[in-house]
Amino acid sequence: MTDIKTALSQALNEWEEPKDLTGVKDYLFKTTNNVTRSTFNAVRDNPGCKRKAILARLETQGFKLASTTSILSQMIKQRLIREEDDGTLYANFKEYVPLKGSNKPKAKVKTQAKPKALPTPKQEVKPKYSPIETAPHKQERRVMDIEEWLSEVPLMQARLVYLRLKVIFEGETK
Repeated sequence: MTDIKTALSQALNEWEEPKDLTGVKDYLFKTTNNVTRSTFNAVRDNPGCKRKAILARLETQGFKLASTTSILSQMIKQRLIREEDDGTLYANFKEYVPLKGSNKPKAKVKTQAKPKALPTPKQEVKPKYSPIETAPHKQERRVMDIEEWLSEVPLMQARLVYLRLKVIFEGETK
């Protein structure tokens, strides 16, 4: 009994003791070149400069233009930096504050399939009737090639036509 009791107490002590967490990192990725911090510092250290001048200065320091342009836009959007009406930039904080991530996923734009217009048959030019003559009341029938129509109609629309014709010819079935 003593051996089991000591073994269990040792296991519980090991389990309850906090492990050394020096290997666990609190951030998602390793900082490589501090491009975001450098962009903020460039605006903070040069108040009143325009966007192009800041971006050119950062590019001479070895940062990619696409990265700095994007980061600068995000900083303006998140109000770390303000852009005046004349295009000059000013820092809103004395020290760099990390950019916040977006919690909202981008809204996907749903596009609905537009039904294609049915081809219109060529109509013959008919002479206009004089005021004395009366126009015939006969309705003109349109003749269309079913194969051509089937090749152009979307699948969902064809299914709706099928279901409607089924109701017409077979009656309602429940």
